[in-house]
Amino acid sequence: MQCLYDEQGYEIEIKLSKTYNPKQAGESADARDLGVLVSYLGAVEPEHASVTWDTDRYVLSRLEFPYLGEWNYHALRDFWGAEENGTWTSSCSIACLKDPGIYKSGLKLVYYVPQFLIGLHAIMQISVNGETVKEIVLNAEGVYTETMDVTHVGEEEKQYLERAHRILKTLLQEFDRVCRKYGLHYYLICGSLLGAVRHKDLIPWDDDVDVAMPRKDFDLLLKYAEEEWGGNGEILFLNYNQMGNHAFLDYMTRIVYMKEEIPVNIFRKIKGKGRSDVDNHLPMDIYVLDNASDNRVLHNMQTQLIRGLYGLAMAHRAYVNPDDYTNRDERTQGIVRVLTRIGRHIPLSWILGCYEWVRKWNKNKAGEDYFESNGFIYCIPWRFKREWFGEGVRLPLGEIMVNVPRNYEAFLAVHYEDYRQYPPMHLRKPTHSVEASGIF
Repeated sequence: MQCLYDEQGYEIEIKLSKTYNPKQAGESADARDLGVLVSYLGAVEPEHASVTWDTDRYVLSRLEFPYLGEWNYHALRDFWGAEENGTWTSSCSIACLKDPGIYKSGLKLVYYVPQFLIGLHAIMQISVNGETVKEIVLNAEGVYTETMDVTHVGEEEKQYLERAHRILKTLLQEFDRVCRKYGLHYYLICGSLLGAVRHKDLIPWDDDVDVAMPRKDFDLLLKYAEEEWGGNGEILFLNYNQMGNHAFLDYMTRIVYMKEEIPVNIFRKIKGKGRSDVDNHLPMDIYVLDNASDNRVLHNMQTQLIRGLYGLAMAHRAYVNPDDYTNRDERTQGIVRVLTRIGRHIPLSWILGCYEWVRKWNKNKAGEDYFESNGFIYCIPWRFKREWFGEGVRLPLGEIMVNVPRNYEAFLAVHYEDYRQYPPMHLRKPTHSVEASGIF
């Protein structure tokens, strides 16, 4: 995983303990909080020729003056804009860079310390992807150059992702084997499909794999699962109603790699109530493609019922932490509070029985669309054209081959505005590691 940050990029933070405000000092009308003047920030030996990336609007290859092109507000935050000889930093300035040369040759910073900072006892702290790599006392005016080795940055994250990718590909290969053995259709979806199409591999910072199966294929898988994964081997088939002790996590069916522990948060909301054998084990998610009603009103009714039942079932987790929902609107927070209070008084078996009945309303009524009846709670109402899937096609995912929807571009367009574009830097993080926020 040495090239993780060649793909993910480097978030360079320059933080000043003290800055200088000319207006407050009574010297001019300039009200900016000024730090050092940066004239170069990038690889010691750059490998990328341009200062922009066509498929990644959120990064630059380097910050170099004279600055070419328009100021990239996606990649540069809290710098004071381009000037002839550089850009002034504020109290905390961030540049998002992506160039393989940064890993290979190191990070280089060329900056000018102005006279007005001398005597303030200012300290400049340079961090890369959240790790401090240099602290400098600014006690003399002049132009300075710093070079920093960044090969040690993010070692824990790199090692975690390397292990996660190996485990996920093992699960996917095993799942592919079973599906091919019994002639079952499945399709790589979501971020896993995006990885196969955009990266020809798993997304470098992703730590999950998602597949989807039409209802008839999934029902057959349920018949064969015990025979294939029912022993005490390295793969465990885990349906959503098998969390132990009447505990509820979510609607997802999974296969879990049991041979190796890895620090993940996936099962944390049943910890202390449900089964403990799956703690710190990485799963692969299996979505079910159920038939969506051609009547949009009925489809909306069905999916809202499924979401309501989910809210009731949440009461049967080990805990419900209100802080997990502070990033949602007040209406959603209120619904969570009400449904979980009601759900405590309803047996989980009754709630899940209702869910099974509702999700299969259209089992024998094949329309134009599928919907993911056990998907992420906000995505359950989404519709996907049946014709997009068909027999599927095979695509490489690193060193293995996998099934994807026949029209995978149409599927990706539902999930992503422009799937060729990379997401903002703060979203290029694993979602299932112990540091991640968890599940809804």
